[in-house]
Amino acid sequence: MTKTSLLNRAPRAILSSPLHPLMSKKRLVLCWSGRRTGTPYATPVNYLQRGRELLITTDSGWWQNFEQPTPVTLRLRGHRVHGTALAVRDPELAAEGLAALIADHPPYGRWAHVRVIDGIPDPDEVRAEIARGRVRVELSDQGGGA
Repeated sequence: MTKTSLLNRAPRAILSSPLHPLMSKKRLVLCWSGRRTGTPYATPVNYLQRGRELLITTDSGWWQNFEQPTPVTLRLRGHRVHGTALAVRDPELAAEGLAALIADHPPYGRWAHVRVIDGIPDPDEVRAEIARGRVRVELSDQGGGA
């Protein structure tokens, strides 16, 4: 059985249903297996798509599963897509990804603890979040339809 936190069950259900257009322009479901236990996980996350790259940030510990290139499955805009996730450890690249995601979806700034002033994420707060462990995960499509 795939592990999903109680808080994430409703968004996951919506994103995996015909109702996905309510949320899928800014959110997707990321599925992977734990690197040590092999336990399957699925979590809804905000994302920003740049061509075939998806930017995702988190301050949760699950990002550590992506220290090495890791196969993942996504539920992206109603389609099942396969990719490879890799945590970006470079603080400047991670900060750029977080700032781009917040600029694209300003309400995400509240979750990320970054104020948006005149449409621009506060750079000091972005750097502070990155220092607390927030990372960018890059996903490269390996097939499927999106």
